[in-house]
Amino acid sequence: MNEINISRLVDTTRLRPFHLWLISWCLLAMMADGFDLLNASVAGPALIKEWGISRASLGPVFSASLVGFLVGAPFFGYLGDRFGRRVAIIFSLIFVGVTTLACAWATNLQELLWLRFLSGLGLGGVLPNVIALNAEFAPKRLRATVLVVMSTGITLGAAVPGIVGVTLMPTYGWPVIFILGGIVPLVVGLCLIFAIPDSIKFMVLRGGRDEAVARLARKLDPALTIEPGTRFFLDKEDGSAKTRGSPVALFRHGWAQVTLLVWLIFVLNLMANNLMNAWLPMIVESSGHSAAQGAYAGSLYQLGGAIGGLCIGILIDRFGLKVLVAVFSLAVPVLAFTGTPGLSDFLLLAMAFFSGCVVTGMQSALNAGAGLIYPTALRANGVGYALGVGRVGSISGPLIGKSANEAGDAACDVLLRHRDRPAALRRLLRALAEAAATDAGRDGCRRGRDNLTADPCAPMR
Repeated sequence: MNEINISRLVDTTRLRPFHLWLISWCLLAMMADGFDLLNASVAGPALIKEWGISRASLGPVFSASLVGFLVGAPFFGYLGDRFGRRVAIIFSLIFVGVTTLACAWATNLQELLWLRFLSGLGLGGVLPNVIALNAEFAPKRLRATVLVVMSTGITLGAAVPGIVGVTLMPTYGWPVIFILGGIVPLVVGLCLIFAIPDSIKFMVLRGGRDEAVARLARKLDPALTIEPGTRFFLDKEDGSAKTRGSPVALFRHGWAQVTLLVWLIFVLNLMANNLMNAWLPMIVESSGHSAAQGAYAGSLYQLGGAIGGLCIGILIDRFGLKVLVAVFSLAVPVLAFTGTPGLSDFLLLAMAFFSGCVVTGMQSALNAGAGLIYPTALRANGVGYALGVGRVGSISGPLIGKSANEAGDAACDVLLRHRDRPAALRRLLRALAEAAATDAGRDGCRRGRDNLTADPCAPMR
């Protein structure tokens, strides 16, 4: 009987038209996901004026979609490992589209909060399954780069709300952000029904889909000879049907330490990333810059994430996951300088771009790294739980921004009443911020240096 090792076929194949087709459609799905992750923050200034609310009151709304993401990522990751990546991606996009459209007709903060929570459930389902699907088709020598390209789809999509806010929101109001954000994932989700297959490795693991596996194998290698009755199999490292979809398996057979370390890094980076995502436009505006500068800063932050993530992915394919240690260390001084008061418009926008490179770009690389580390049987679950647990950082990021905003208002009162102490107060606050940032960066680097390996596909010990 003829036998074909699908793991080896996927690893050694060249980049073919089929890969480009799959990457293009999945990139569209990720861009739709990214647009809806951040549309509420761009609509925030308009909501404040129209509803007569404070900036701090929007903190829970920003965090609501992240709470939904926390639940949705592991749930849809489980569905992806259990029933297939394709079904989970399509259902997630359609659900996101319906709930985001409904946000356009919200009349108060409570309604918007719950609708953003529901949107977050679907938003959490797209990323882990897109990462898993592409990891199981991409050639090994380009796998990290392909996965980072998928993740940068989020940052590219997240750059669009700022542009929509500047160009369309003055004419059509804040609902236009949610109307566009609902239509796009609905259209993309319906198109994916006809555009993408399920994972070839998943189908081999599940069994009973030999004809579909044979068709996809020919797309990966048109010269491949497949005889009737050919048996398809995977490497042992890709897992078995017994562990498929089991969250408990993330803590068995030496994976517990890996899983906990991945979760820790996701929490730290997503905390910084989502604080910047949610509050950057309003921080820029409250610092004396125009609302347009705030929107452009947010878009440049996302654009920097896309470019930085792609560069990091290429370096990972060449040098392994140890590249993440260097980027994590670089992010600390870059963010500290970005927060320096009194920056010119040009320097502020430049630092917003470089902050995106090392923070959002880092997150794209982390998403790819999780997809590389876990085997087929655990991949969507592993990425989903990492993203879900990481939302603890995402949720706390905007809330930290809210607390800092309230503390900043109090500090302004102090400065106005005690004009002889502003310099000392500024020095104290800056020293505290730099100490906290340095400790966090050193802690992340130490953990990463002890555990990351040079081989991006090797399990961490």
